[in-house]
Amino acid sequence: MKERAAYLHWAGNMEITKTQYYTATSLDGFIATEDDSLEWLFTLGDVNDTSYPAFIEQVGALAMGSATYEWMLRNADKVGTGFAELHYEVPR
Repeated sequence: MKERAAYLHWAGNMEITKTQYYTATSLDGFIATEDDSLEWLFTLGDVNDTSYPAFIEQVGALAMGSATYEWMLRNADKVGTGFAELHYEVPR
């Protein structure tokens, strides 16, 4: 019984972490083109007119695939979000 009370006290002091999945996909269900480009997203208009800025403001950690990450680095001037400043060397 004491272990359960200790666990409930410990669990009650934890912050809940929320996991969200946010993506743009084409009608055929893909995130990128066959050559891993996200260029098609720019034809949709200004990102500031979407729900993305409000979403990303609340994000504490971000996970993405390596192809997306590398595309974002190569195209940081188009992305315009300061993404290049987040760069780190990928361990090989």
